[in-house]
Amino acid sequence: MKVHTQPDQLGGVWANAAAVRHSPHEFTIDFLRCDFDDNGQAANGVLVQRVNVSPLFVTQLIAALQDNWSKYASKAMPHDIDFSIEMPADGDQPEPTEPPEPTEEH
Repeated sequence: MKVHTQPDQLGGVWANAAAVRHSPHEFTIDFLRCDFDDNGQAANGVLVQRVNVSPLFVTQLIAALQDNWSKYASKAMPHDIDFSIEMPADGDQPEPTEPPEPTEEH
């Protein structure tokens, strides 16, 4: 496929964070460039690109990212660490876990 672009878009944009929202009909992905303070907390952010996509495209994007991540990790990451990504079986987000109740020691 031949893709056309404006010369000023050839360099792309840098994003180090993303925010994802969805409606019944589309997903919106905001790509952000964040600056961090001395404690590693995001201090400022700039929206560098907003992309709206169909639910079908989201599934294709997830598959493409998983495939590319697997190839990248097998070459670039230490081999003694498991960098695989596992999706929840039914597509639901994992339930947050509560911290254990503190116990009194006598």
